[in-house]
Amino acid sequence: MSRVVYTEFRSTSDQDALRQTHQVRLVAGDEEGTGVNALPGGVYGFTYSPGLTSSPLFSVRRYRTYETHKLPSGEIYIIGFATADLARALSTATEEMTLQIHPQPEGNHDVLVTIPYTAIRRHRQYAAPNQEGFTVTVMPL
Repeated sequence: MSRVVYTEFRSTSDQDALRQTHQVRLVAGDEEGTGVNALPGGVYGFTYSPGLTSSPLFSVRRYRTYETHKLPSGEIYIIGFATADLARALSTATEEMTLQIHPQPEGNHDVLVTIPYTAIRRHRQYAAPNQEGFTVTVMPL
């Protein structure tokens, strides 16, 4: 019988800097599992359910979980990684676009992107946390 061994993914320096810029702290133990919509502003955590208004946040990054920030203002962002071309297109888009993001740098998906929940038009939520990325359609940022 074989065992699955998951690699532990560490935060990138860009993620650490973004947390400071967004003024967020790691979700506390008694807040874990609470939907991001019910958490106070100024927190971040990890979820298997990116893009859902009630995404439960946890303090430990697990395999293929997406970092989510709830800013002090209440704005919520999905943090992920896209290709350089998609990241550039996202930052300059003048119309709605669809892209795929990954929860950590993988292959050519190595540029940090932030997507505000308010910009999400639709997304495809996969049932299994080991699928290839998160596909989301967003309005211009």
